[in-house]
Amino acid sequence: MFNQILIPVDLTHKEHLERLRQAAQLLIDGVGSVTLLYVDPIMVHRDALMMELEESQFDEHRQEAQAQLQSLSESLQLENVTMNVVTREGVAHDQILEYASEISADAILMMASQPGVSSYFIGSTAERVVRHADCSVFVIR
Repeated sequence: MFNQILIPVDLTHKEHLERLRQAAQLLIDGVGSVTLLYVDPIMVHRDALMMELEESQFDEHRQEAQAQLQSLSESLQLENVTMNVVTREGVAHDQILEYASEISADAILMMASQPGVSSYFIGSTAERVVRHADCSVFVIR
């Protein structure tokens, strides 16, 4: 079915990773590649935070996020699958779409947040990715 799957990961909701792993195993076509992508929004608000945080704290934050993502990747244990991890900074839906295009992803597999009042006005990351992606998008609730 799919050979190149992109899985955006929210490090504050690691409990969703098992469901994403199960779905990825079903979608992967024999041998393939799965990329876990963490988009760090901290740099979007860097100017406001710069007064409070030093550059070394930003570096420490980046390294911690990369280490967590690598650990999650190692825990997935997908058969015949090459695992990759990538961290990017910026607005989540923009970075997901941009990176999916860069790697020519066949599919994006992501979790949807529970809808709330704010999603009627702002819209969710998953909704924006579904609307603008050039590949198949699977959203798990």
